[in-house]
Amino acid sequence: MFWSTFNKLQLSPDQLRPYDGCLYEFVGDQVEVRGHVKLRTTFTDDTTSRTFNIRYLIVNAPSFYNILLGRPALNRIGAVASTRHMKMKMPSLKGAVITIKSDQKAAKKCYENSLKTKRGCAPSPANLKGEKGSPELRWPGKGDPNLQGRCWRGRSGERSSSSTSL
Repeated sequence: MFWSTFNKLQLSPDQLRPYDGCLYEFVGDQVEVRGHVKLRTTFTDDTTSRTFNIRYLIVNAPSFYNILLGRPALNRIGAVASTRHMKMKMPSLKGAVITIKSDQKAAKKCYENSLKTKRGCAPSPANLKGEKGSPELRWPGKGDPNLQGRCWRGRSGERSSSSTSL
């Protein structure tokens, strides 16, 4: 999770736990790691949903994305992501398949913005507005107005004290 997203979700820095490792960008530069936080994260496709406790590494780096899910998290939740189809699927607790569909217009805009950044244009932060309250992240399904024009949008919800690690 990027530091700007952490702030926009109005999470308290007191929630951060220390992280001793190093993180490097693709070009080899070291990225400032502020710590990690565990948040309840809900994935939904408007028919069914599933909630997990996911540990997010908080990094201070510019990005047009809000959160990147790594392979350990995807494997733990049983998700299969297809960049070609711009979808992610995972099992629900009742045996159904939850399908998270990407918004092609939002994805195209994120891609174009990332190219502008590579060309030297200053990035403008994503318009993510978190609500006050206990943190919960929600991955919206197709047609969700919170997904319009954004790569991802967060909402607040229930606080979790679980210590599930990745």
